[in-house]
Amino acid sequence: MTYSKVINWLKVLLPLAALALLSTMFLFAQSVAPTSTIPFAEIDLEERINDQQITEPFLAGKTASGYDIRVTADAAKPDVANPGLAFVTTLRARIDIDARQSVNLASGAGQIDSKALTADFMDDVLITSTNGYEMRSAALALNLEAGTAISETEVTGVGPIGRFRAGAMQLTAGDESSQGRFLFTNGVELLYTPQKR
Repeated sequence: MTYSKVINWLKVLLPLAALALLSTMFLFAQSVAPTSTIPFAEIDLEERINDQQITEPFLAGKTASGYDIRVTADAAKPDVANPGLAFVTTLRARIDIDARQSVNLASGAGQIDSKALTADFMDDVLITSTNGYEMRSAALALNLEAGTAISETEVTGVGPIGRFRAGAMQLTAGDESSQGRFLFTNGVELLYTPQKR
């Protein structure tokens, strides 16, 4: 058999062998249901679509009194019925009244209303300030436009004057002064601690 005849036979036999191998692969392959390769169940996909949330949102700006204010959270979930409202976890705010005085607010949960420009702190609110005050309250409402904060629940804390308890508290932003002030009302109790000299 000449060299050219061998080449001609190989041209026919090799494609036939390849075809036989492919048909054997398809013949013995196991059928797989197409849905078994999808990593999420149908109910899981629906939950992910309905449970939309924003991770680490923040809001920063300047109040009407000229204070710098920054609000952050670990996560925010918009309210379906009210698009301007968002429920947040680990809500924090910092109000810089001037270069030396600032107030920090923190709570485990809360809500932000972007239309009313308010942030409601809930779940054990911690209030600290650079002038030595540290307070706790069950709830506090922050007005982002005015830079004022109001707690209508009992406030307990310590400060430069000693330990105190009050039925309500307000962080005010007076027009006559750029300094923020804490105003305690509704039955104030004070355990005065004299300053050591």
